[in-house]
Amino acid sequence: MTIGVAASGPQAGAAVQAAALAAEAMGHGAIGGFAVFAVMDDAGRVRHRWCQRGGVTALNLPPDWLQAPRAALIESGPDRPEPLVQFLPGADGVGLVTGHRLPNRPGTDGIALNQAALGLMAAGAPPGDAVGQVLQAHPEIDAGLIALSAAGELAWGNTRRVARRPDQGLAHRDNGLCRVAVLHNSIHPCPPLADAMADLAWYALTGESAPYRALTLGVPVAITAAARDRVLVDAQGRILAIEQADPSLPSAPRRANAIYLGSEVWQDGRHIGHTVSELTADMADGRVYGVPDPARSLIIMKE
Repeated sequence: MTIGVAASGPQAGAAVQAAALAAEAMGHGAIGGFAVFAVMDDAGRVRHRWCQRGGVTALNLPPDWLQAPRAALIESGPDRPEPLVQFLPGADGVGLVTGHRLPNRPGTDGIALNQAALGLMAAGAPPGDAVGQVLQAHPEIDAGLIALSAAGELAWGNTRRVARRPDQGLAHRDNGLCRVAVLHNSIHPCPPLADAMADLAWYALTGESAPYRALTLGVPVAITAAARDRVLVDAQGRILAIEQADPSLPSAPRRANAIYLGSEVWQDGRHIGHTVSELTADMADGRVYGVPDPARSLIIMKE
């Protein structure tokens, strides 16, 4: 699996991080390995962080990066060719280019597709033209691109080769001020993944709720036997209690499945949706304690 995400607007860095966490919670295949995260600040300066293993949570992003007005990420399995920034190039005052599959694959002129798009943007082309020209010139190269300009414009697309894949996903949101785009593929496709990633990113950008939402386990909560699987949450999506219908719910301390796929989600006595990911966590004495990795403490629900 490879994911590419880019966003513009207030909290763009947080939006991109949220989309990546959704992919790590819901995705299957090569994910949570190498990651490259790039931001562009208000002065147009580009900064990068990268890792070979551990995904977005291994990057330890500075708080000010989450506030950045432009941000992008690419993430997949571990141990990719160095330097990792080749997968997400950027240029001060110009923009960032991410993507999926192999956006660093060289074109007929020997220039990597993502670098070619960035070069066209540096020469004055808007992202849509830059992405379109590069992809149309190389229809059978295994790549998809997302280009983000310093002005916050977004454009994306796949080559014809990638568009034929049955496992590729695409989602985007735009209200004129905030924008986000997601591309991904997976050997084990998860049909709603692109929409879930975009919804979580959109919430981080705008505060507007969408069908897919994140639930968080920030403090230990009670887990009890019940007639059906339920998760009780507050208005901010914080988990307050867990009910599980599995009669083999362990009583001894152990790490086990605490929130089952498809569990009902309830808020203030109302059934508001169901979980589309699971939570494996440490449990003891009738309480769930979560795990240190925030990507593993995140649960995705759908209305």
